[in-house]
Amino acid sequence: MLSPSSFDDRYLIESFYGELFNRFYSACNSSVRVLLRGCAFGIAPNRNKVRTFFIVAPNRDVAEKLTQHIEGIIQQAVELMPGIPQTAICYNVTPENRVEESPDVANSRRSSSKLMVGKFFPNISLN
Repeated sequence: MLSPSSFDDRYLIESFYGELFNRFYSACNSSVRVLLRGCAFGIAPNRNKVRTFFIVAPNRDVAEKLTQHIEGIIQQAVELMPGIPQTAICYNVTPENRVEESPDVANSRRSSSKLMVGKFFPNISLN
């Protein structure tokens, strides 16, 4: 069981990130918000230990549509998360739909049940 202080710290952190992601979502234009509705958000280091704002789309189609709006997404990330140097748009590939992916993705990590595929973008303000 968590001590009261660690529970309070966890609640504070969850509240902070929840509000940050809500502000990001609200700041995007309406067509991007429609795409973001089914997405999950998080901030974590990538495999190279670079802090990354992850947008995990529910499927490949949504992820590809989000990449078409990457300039606006990055602009909001730069304004709201200045200490985060990159954004990733990802989606999970399950064994059922792995055949639809490129041969590199289809052959990688055959033993794992899920594989995350995505593109990374530097958070550089275009304005």
